[in-house]
Amino acid sequence: MIKKYKITIISLCSIILISIFSPLILAENNAKTLATKSIIFEKNTTLVEWFSSTDCDDCRKFESAHTNSNYAWVNWFNTENDKINNLARVDTEKRLNQLNNSNFPLLVVNGDIKELNEDDTFELWNDILKESVNEHKEKNLVNFSLDIDLIDTTNDNEADEIKLLGEITPLSNLHNDTAIHIHIVENFADSDGSGARPPITNVLREWVAKEDFSVKQGNTTLWEYSLSQTYLESANINLNNGDSSRYSIIISVHGDELENDSSMQVLSVNKTTLPSIYEQKAWSEIPLMLLGNIIILVGICFIIIQERIREKGLPLLEGKILHSKHNEKKININIKTGNKKVDVLEVDVNKGWRISRLKNLPTILPKSNLDVEFKVLKKSESQEENPLQITVKTEVEDLGQWMMDIDMIQEKSE
Repeated sequence: MIKKYKITIISLCSIILISIFSPLILAENNAKTLATKSIIFEKNTTLVEWFSSTDCDDCRKFESAHTNSNYAWVNWFNTENDKINNLARVDTEKRLNQLNNSNFPLLVVNGDIKELNEDDTFELWNDILKESVNEHKEKNLVNFSLDIDLIDTTNDNEADEIKLLGEITPLSNLHNDTAIHIHIVENFADSDGSGARPPITNVLREWVAKEDFSVKQGNTTLWEYSLSQTYLESANINLNNGDSSRYSIIISVHGDELENDSSMQVLSVNKTTLPSIYEQKAWSEIPLMLLGNIIILVGICFIIIQERIREKGLPLLEGKILHSKHNEKKININIKTGNKKVDVLEVDVNKGWRISRLKNLPTILPKSNLDVEFKVLKKSESQEENPLQITVKTEVEDLGQWMMDIDMIQEKSE
């Protein structure tokens, strides 16, 4: 086992040393590239286009419910009646014209329009979104990859251009209206610049649709597109005021096979944050930090060994809702221990809930499983939107006290 650790640590150190010196080589070849990133669309996600206004509270709840989801989410805003003009973009009008629709709020999932009633709750909107995602049948009709470069064109060490280099290969003959859609979104935007309003997620800053590539099966097209300083300023994108990774790029290919020329489905979509200028600048200063980084490498190797010890010793927590009745839920949690003995000190729930008293909290032997069942009650009807979270406090042999949290969001499937 010790030999295995040594091999792992040596390999990791080699990789880190390569990554340290790579920016130096890149800097010599292209001094104006401040940060770069490459992605291959090996696994598609779901493109969610959400049209709303800034004064809709349920809209903000709906967006917040999916902040950490894997969806490629684009927030478009009403261009006519929105109180905050800096989010009222002409791009919204263009996209609505493409969709031949002008309703707000509006949900479009992988190109499929889902009509919504503004008087419905955001919980109902959530259900519609989930059903729409499940209905979508993925078509693997293109291979796609992308390089993203943040460029300094004025040699002032600040990024003023985004350069995109892409490669697309149709796996079937596509109709001529097939297009690549480029979206730049701000992950968390201060909607009116005052800081007083809650931030809005995934706000569209720039949208471009491109059709200059071959739609013939097997033909590979190399394409590029640059968002110049003028583009970025007009779109209110500032790559230098805060980290550039606070913006994301969403690339989607809209179209269909040649014989389905009336259809405009999403054939490929993925998202990624822009590369971080701060991170890559820091690594490019390696000649001044070489000795410090060697010390850091030694520390990392030590941390890896300690983390492996903790990893094998810490318990795992799973849970499910057995059944719900009015404001009461019956819960089952399962604690699986590693190679250390575990004392369960406390089981608790988050604000808005209370738990039935648990007596004689157990000690669990190493490499064992323990099931615990109990009931929780909602404190009041007003806590409807407060999700249930279970917290288990433990004392792990040789590793001290550890807290484990689990969100209880699904009933036990029959």
